[in-house]
Amino acid sequence: MDRRERLKLLFSEDESLLQFNTRLNAISIPDAKAVGEASLTVETQEDIQSEQVSESKSNPDETAKGLDKSTVQESDECNASTQTPATKDSSTHDQEEPSTPLDGFFCPLMAMSRYPYRFVPKELSQTVASQFFDGGKFWQRGWDIYYVHVPPLLSPRPLLLVPAAQARKFIQEINRELESTLSIPEKGEMGMLLDFNLDGVPQPTFIGQCTSREIKDELEATVPPRTNYEPPTDMDEARLAYEQMIEHGINASKNKNRSKASKAKKQQIRLQAESELVQTRKKMHCYLGIQSYHSLDLPELIDERSWEEKRDDDCSTAQSLNTDSTGIPRLDMNRPAVFQFWKEPIFISVDVEANERCQEQVTEVGISTLDTVDLVGLPPGENAENWTSRIRSCHLRVREYGHIVNRQYVTGCPGSFEFGESAWVSKRNLADVVQACFQPPYSFGIEDTDGVRLGSGHHYKHEKRSLILVGHNISMDVKYLATLGIPVFEDVASAFLERVDTAELYRIIRSETNQRSLAGILGELGIIGWNLHNAGNDARYTLEALVRMICRDTGEFSVVAPTVD
Repeated sequence: MDRRERLKLLFSEDESLLQFNTRLNAISIPDAKAVGEASLTVETQEDIQSEQVSESKSNPDETAKGLDKSTVQESDECNASTQTPATKDSSTHDQEEPSTPLDGFFCPLMAMSRYPYRFVPKELSQTVASQFFDGGKFWQRGWDIYYVHVPPLLSPRPLLLVPAAQARKFIQEINRELESTLSIPEKGEMGMLLDFNLDGVPQPTFIGQCTSREIKDELEATVPPRTNYEPPTDMDEARLAYEQMIEHGINASKNKNRSKASKAKKQQIRLQAESELVQTRKKMHCYLGIQSYHSLDLPELIDERSWEEKRDDDCSTAQSLNTDSTGIPRLDMNRPAVFQFWKEPIFISVDVEANERCQEQVTEVGISTLDTVDLVGLPPGENAENWTSRIRSCHLRVREYGHIVNRQYVTGCPGSFEFGESAWVSKRNLADVVQACFQPPYSFGIEDTDGVRLGSGHHYKHEKRSLILVGHNISMDVKYLATLGIPVFEDVASAFLERVDTAELYRIIRSETNQRSLAGILGELGIIGWNLHNAGNDARYTLEALVRMICRDTGEFSVVAPTVD
């Protein structure tokens, strides 16, 4: 017999007891049983009755099952894919509300699990570890687990947190048992005590309670992927301070024994990535005919002339051009490109928007293409507008999710495509329509497919071409498109000649350490970005930004401040 049934049996026939206040409202149910259920306070009984009434009014059936209506998702599909471990197996996951009051301070969970090895004096470290940490003792206590997403340059995984009050209670138990004076380090650079009492910064999100390392891993697997990330500007001091605090927390969570080797390996990977970005920057000049591909020491044939003839012609041409300090010919915006477009690629820019409450639901796909063959003999023009005017753009909206508009993390605007009419596509046909844009004629001549028609083209549009994939923070877009089962995104390395991330490329061009948001880059390049976070608009603006930043990279491109007519 549970608590409510006992109370109903005790008090249903004697209402006078409900008016009697014993002032024992601090006594818990088990204690009350020991001293007699009749001594339960009026406050306790009224709370229970009120809870029963409110639950029975809302839904008697769900009250009996103990369901929380706040956990209901927008669709059954999202429920199936995003349910927490508690809904999968209530016997192993306690998914109740957090048990610890919050004061805005948190500790990194993994840093706490390594507490005796990192923050306890050597003479006491092994004792603390043996009695309270080793053999899974730390995880068996039961912890309220929270998470925050972190800047992508710091870690691809979220940072797991526990309330500082819960960690302090644990340390107090250790101190009482061992008569020690341990505490949580409070210095910011130690990364153990993180203060989230800041305005305008992401707050930790509760994901569940765990009593084992395995449950922690399962809870971590339920964390949704990051939707969008816009790095802070130099003027955004609060965000900069927040990201510095998160970085300290990540560093505190690392395994110290592996940190040196891991740091050296990461440094090597970072240097290699930077080197590849520098090489990509050079290649972009060749793809757009600003520089000869021979400067890359890659002797490949572009036309029927021999390599020696082509090199001699390019060298003689380069000698007549004005070059900057890097040796890159200065681009005359009023004349066609001097060199041939290396490999004559097609640039294809993509952007994906998903339901922020259910990441598996892709709601929009934006695709923009620029064929370098269309630029032959065409001067870039002021602000490269002649070239960017040749970009073709389409915006695909998924019919089943047409009612979804993101509002919590970004301000979505799926109905505000600025470069044509949006096309409605069924969820079933979305993968086929997107795949068709990456096959001849490359989004230029798609026959009617679920209502999408994008025109026709010249004969070279129907030939297999080299493709360059473009995006802003493109890794997440690629992940979304791969999960849709689109073949071209299942092996990006072999499907594309190059993969260009405009956030990283612009950072290299500007010799900066942090990425800029798409809006920030557009402002620098004199582009007015209307209705961002519309997939079609973002794909188009990303490709325009790529063309302009490469033209500007020659040293002759002057930015005109954006004006509104």
